[in-house]
Amino acid sequence: MAIDFAPDAPAPPARARRRGIAGPYPAIGFVGALLIAVTAPTWKLAFIGTHEPWRLTVPGLPHDGTRPFTAIAFVAGAALLGIAWLGLIGRIEASKATSRERMRAVIATALLWFAPVMLGPPLLSSDIYSYAAEGEMVTQGHDPTSEGMFKLHYGDFVAHVDPVWRVPYGGNPYGPVQMGIAAGAVYATGHSFEPTIWLLRAISLAAVLLSIWAISDIAKRHGVSPPVAVAIGIANPIAVLHLVGGGHNDAILMALLLTGFAVAERGRFWWGVVLVTLAAAVKLPAAAGIVYLAWCQPGAGAAVKERLRTIAKAFAVMGTLMVALCAFVGIGFGWITAIRNTGTTTGTLSLPTRLGFVISGMFHAVGLPSSDQLWIALLRFVGLAIAAYICLRLFGVVQRIGYVAATGICLLAVMLLGPVVWPWYLAPGFALLGTTRLGRWRASMLVLCALFAAEVFPVGVKSKPVLEGNHLVSLLLIVVIGIVSALAPMAVDRWHDGSIQRWVSTRLDGRGSRSARELDPESAA
Repeated sequence: MAIDFAPDAPAPPARARRRGIAGPYPAIGFVGALLIAVTAPTWKLAFIGTHEPWRLTVPGLPHDGTRPFTAIAFVAGAALLGIAWLGLIGRIEASKATSRERMRAVIATALLWFAPVMLGPPLLSSDIYSYAAEGEMVTQGHDPTSEGMFKLHYGDFVAHVDPVWRVPYGGNPYGPVQMGIAAGAVYATGHSFEPTIWLLRAISLAAVLLSIWAISDIAKRHGVSPPVAVAIGIANPIAVLHLVGGGHNDAILMALLLTGFAVAERGRFWWGVVLVTLAAAVKLPAAAGIVYLAWCQPGAGAAVKERLRTIAKAFAVMGTLMVALCAFVGIGFGWITAIRNTGTTTGTLSLPTRLGFVISGMFHAVGLPSSDQLWIALLRFVGLAIAAYICLRLFGVVQRIGYVAATGICLLAVMLLGPVVWPWYLAPGFALLGTTRLGRWRASMLVLCALFAAEVFPVGVKSKPVLEGNHLVSLLLIVVIGIVSALAPMAVDRWHDGSIQRWVSTRLDGRGSRSARELDPESAA
């Protein structure tokens, strides 16, 4: 699926264009998204009050979380959505329609896939309930970065929050932009819980859609087809199920980070720094974008000293703006150090975390003393050290690959090798890399995105987590995802040179099914 960098070919007749720009893939993806939306159980703490939350249902399909039906339906839906997404990208690349027509087809397809996951409770995560509670805290003059949710006493806002976050101390890792948006949503809805949730979800959807302009602009400057880049960045299964379906604030981070880079590439460096700072004021890892952006700003022949000076100036601007934002919203700086609190979570498909559990279990199995926490801490340190090494090595190639690609690789490395991995963490990195020329490694990125979207299974009152309970199974799944993603470029190469088609046709000819000519129309011609 190589990107066509040539100018748009003459357009075929309008009837042909209407028939085949996106092919059957919008319908296939819609079925997958709908299947997940109607079968995923409602968050178990959402049944507060006298009525069940409204949701999208289909007669005959249960949504109470009963296993194994929920897990099977989720895997089937995620597979359909992933296949449809990959097919959409290939179809858009191969289409001879104009760039504008292909872009319309991509956006229409994305909206079609967003519709079912928006028409019901938040999917696959309870984080959005925490956002609402933190926004309510800010409106009451409390600081979620240093005070616990017990300050709200009891009510809808705190009652829906996962008990793991109802701690008697602060430690929220979200910055002033996220806190300000959450507080603004609470104010706008008159402190009404359910409208606040719907408004926060609408904001996440709007952020994903607002990313379209930035993705298109960056892609155009990097010689990548804008419709293809948008298909990769906003129509992927992670964006559909988690950014839109789950209402995660990573959508806001993604929109601000991409817009900052797009503005910077238009020659407005300091405005780009401001926008990337706003992204970092949602979640701090976005600050990596400032480092690579400022490093490249002096130009190809600049000395290291000049680059470091530019980085220092950019961080001075970021620090000043952060102080002003925190003061305006009314929070402190505890959110910066609170990032370490996310490491207390162990129910995640993080390679270092799962490997730590498995190694410790092996020691226990042979009768040797071992500590889960010791192995986990050690391997998490190793994972972060490897990620830091990758990020440092990027300085040697950033001038060649660009700060957009460097930031995308950095974010993916830190997230994938970090102590906690959730699919929505990866969305900004995938969107950034989708705007750049990755060559044959793009296949690995696409496969990784499609597989990781299904990393979090739906959990309801009647079911327990599928993957979190068995550390060996979780580790094997991570290894399989890594191997399949790494082998994806080889499979694509084999497909393009005809090896796979010849292998299949040989097997079928041996059984007398049909000839190789029937399988390969080009050879028949």
